[in-house]
Amino acid sequence: MELIALGDRGQDMIRAVTYERQSHKSETDSQASPKMQRDKSVAYINSQDNWSHVDVDYSDIGISGYDPNVYRPGFERLLEDARARKFDVVVIYMLSRLTRQGAAEALKIQQELANHGVALVSTQEPFINTSDDNPFGVAFFALIAGLAHQESKNKSKFIRDAFAELKARGSHSSGPVPYGFKAEPIQVDKITIRKLSPGPRHGGDIGADSMPADVVEYVISEAESGAKANAIASDLTEKGAPTPLYSLDEDHANARREAARQRRKSGKTDSAGNEWSSTVVTRILRDPRLAGFAVASTDGKTRRRTILRDEQGQPVQPHEGFITPTRWYGLQKLLDGRKRERNMDRAGTMTFLGSWGALRCGTCGCGMTVANADGTYVCNLRRSVGDAPRHVTRIAMGEADKVVASMLWEKVATLDPEDDNDVALLATAAERFATQGADPEAAAELAEQDAQLEHVQQSMRELYEDRDEGLYAGPTGRASFRDTIRKYQQHEARCTQRIDELRASANTAIQLPIDEWFEGSDGGDPLSEGGLWSRWDIADKRSFLSLFSDSITVNPATTRRGTAWERALGRLEVDWAKPAEPNEGNESVSA
Repeated sequence: MELIALGDRGQDMIRAVTYERQSHKSETDSQASPKMQRDKSVAYINSQDNWSHVDVDYSDIGISGYDPNVYRPGFERLLEDARARKFDVVVIYMLSRLTRQGAAEALKIQQELANHGVALVSTQEPFINTSDDNPFGVAFFALIAGLAHQESKNKSKFIRDAFAELKARGSHSSGPVPYGFKAEPIQVDKITIRKLSPGPRHGGDIGADSMPADVVEYVISEAESGAKANAIASDLTEKGAPTPLYSLDEDHANARREAARQRRKSGKTDSAGNEWSSTVVTRILRDPRLAGFAVASTDGKTRRRTILRDEQGQPVQPHEGFITPTRWYGLQKLLDGRKRERNMDRAGTMTFLGSWGALRCGTCGCGMTVANADGTYVCNLRRSVGDAPRHVTRIAMGEADKVVASMLWEKVATLDPEDDNDVALLATAAERFATQGADPEAAAELAEQDAQLEHVQQSMRELYEDRDEGLYAGPTGRASFRDTIRKYQQHEARCTQRIDELRASANTAIQLPIDEWFEGSDGGDPLSEGGLWSRWDIADKRSFLSLFSDSITVNPATTRRGTAWERALGRLEVDWAKPAEPNEGNESVSA
């Protein structure tokens, strides 16, 4: 390889150009800054005798020097002008700016320049100088090129390993921050991860000035109240609430718009423009990060984000969510159509028996709602469904409340510890009393474990369905299926064991305060004026009823004789609480 003779060219000035490259688009004072590279190179040119700077832009910004498949327009223009002999020297800041592909590629570039009489000089590596001013330049050039290539390989491996470690710990390590969240670095076992937490809120009514976190809370609240995703989307669009698109920076927003355009071209639909869509609302509600979970890959079939799990199958939960895991699991049931009961009636009021699943129609078995206009509980089936004929079942709210309360307290007062049925009822009520809050921590944990168990079993069913449809074909697919189902099964077993432990503890450690309930009222009658029942609010009454009752059935009216009390008493039938079978509703899912 020959050195390039610059001193005897018989020309007044040696023409010199610069080349700059930066992998990520930013403008800082770091060594990667294109401006800094150019300033250093121009300063070097000006320091040389008989050198003249040819001010042509040959830079590549936001382009890798490592990937051989990446097209670099500035670099290609540089080589084209070198072949046309438009300059004599190329000045670079460091060899890594020219290429990171190794010695062979670097020497190939140097030889291409040399073939057209162009020398290469580095401002920070004086031994890289292929002009005749430095006879050792070529040897050093090859050495430094090899070192630059090894540095890039080491750096890439380090980045891959670090990313895998962060992902395993649930760090939000790439991509835009989810809508409504903020991200901040925290230390976990001497590793910095990005923790998500709800972003700032303005509060008040939802509108154009609302913060994304306000909108997320509103979406959750509306969904838990029974509103459908399309209704929520229409409502948010009408209110002018900021969409996830508005919350992104310009680059990410443009990428989302382009993706949406491509989907529409292929016949699929998504959030067109900046209006809210049911797809976007559902995506927010399905996101496990709402409950603080880390997310793994997106399910290829349902397009839902899945919960990241550790080697023991436990959910990884590094973030601070908008809602508790128990609420999130309940929300998923609601979205799946597996949980439709509401705590309030359509008018937003709470009644003792209506609209929460306690009162069932004796004709069709459905839950009864509230008709506030005439003060009744009602089931209005407007058309025949299956074996259930079209019908209207109605009972006066006031009389039904009084009769059920009377039947309930009479049952509690006459429980016989020698009667097997009553003993079973007492045991069931004691367990429910424990989980209602006598031990708040145990109650919260039991609710959490129940919800986790149901969710993981549903995930297992979906996974088996995907396998049966051929989505896990081939050695790699089968290995992925086995690994995922193993984690699910481990988590299922732990949940089942813990649920059994909590329920057993509740049965042995908790006793019902029956004497206190009766002694807390004048004359020992909880239903007397000023008694315990009158002092409890609706939520307390519902909780007490659910201790001893699974449901109350309202049978059709068969007579108009007797008082309103007698007619209601003849129509109401209490289904007293029954102990759960071992792991009832939690059967293990198997292949």
